[in-house]
Amino acid sequence: MTKAVLFDFDETLQDRTAAFEKYMDTFFSEFFPDLEGSELEKRREDMRVTGNGGYVNREAWYQGLIDMWHWENAPSKTVLANHYDTKFGDHNVIFPHSVELLKELKARGYITGVITNGPSVLQNHKMDTSGLRPYCDIVVVSGDVGVHKPDPALFTYTADKLGLEPCECTYVGDHPVNDIQGALSAGMKAIRMNWGWFKNQDLRLDVPVIDDIIDVLKYV
Repeated sequence: MTKAVLFDFDETLQDRTAAFEKYMDTFFSEFFPDLEGSELEKRREDMRVTGNGGYVNREAWYQGLIDMWHWENAPSKTVLANHYDTKFGDHNVIFPHSVELLKELKARGYITGVITNGPSVLQNHKMDTSGLRPYCDIVVVSGDVGVHKPDPALFTYTADKLGLEPCECTYVGDHPVNDIQGALSAGMKAIRMNWGWFKNQDLRLDVPVIDDIIDVLKYV
């Protein structure tokens, strides 16, 4: 019996793809204020393609962009990575039904929470500005714990913090390995949010698939 419904954050409770577009507005306004037209769009596309949906080493990614663009007098890759980690959370695009879902789950007596990969400052800032933290009983950021999805230990750590067995938890996420395989390996049930960079990739017959977060209610 499910007692807790836990979530990934990006591409599950928020449209990370849309949030990235908003972050790029800030990035180019700050670092390339005079860039416009086709060259601006080319560099935005460079960021989209090489950004791999956020699954990159941030410093290496920015160094690659510096080299690709022959960016003279660029800030260091460390400064740019810090810009991302401290500014991205200003641009959340929470899915329309995320708050409604969390409220309904709470009303039905479920424990709710988030298990998310990423640096502490980045993911905690997102949670703080998202408006979702008040509806969560627990928020676990891998950067705070030192363990990262898909390691089952991050999932079992969260269940233990809640005083639950993993089998009493259902986890909802978009990544076929980090979220779905990680949760299943820990002994949790899983629901696949079919959205974003990994949409339609490696769907499983044994895991329910949704494309609107409110449909979690059909499976708990």
